[in-house]
Amino acid sequence: MNKADKCMICFIVLFSLVSYIPFLIQMTKTRHLKKEVVVEYQNEEVLRKDLSENATYTLNATLGDVIIEVKDNAVRVEKETSPYHLCSIQGWVNNVNQPIICLPNEMIIQIEANDETNEVDTIIQ
Repeated sequence: MNKADKCMICFIVLFSLVSYIPFLIQMTKTRHLKKEVVVEYQNEEVLRKDLSENATYTLNATLGDVIIEVKDNAVRVEKETSPYHLCSIQGWVNNVNQPIICLPNEMIIQIEANDETNEVDTIIQ
């Protein structure tokens, strides 16, 4: 391993660490905000619930019923009908930047953070 290889490895490690910083900033900014679970089926919103309320919801999807569980400020697909159970394998999600995408059932489950204090109304002309 020569000097150029060592410089390239250091550059890659440094670039990886620097590119992770925006993700950390976004996580700290949305940590204190009120979060909601939003479920979209075929590009239409079918469910919007508060993430702090523990509950189980059953929604009808393309391949059958999908059972969504919200518990302890996290959400998961508990049970669903798809060939490889891709939706339920993804497990618990509690970050705004991490959606559950269920392509066989044409469903997207994501967490959105609502900033109730920011009431700025903007009109663009």
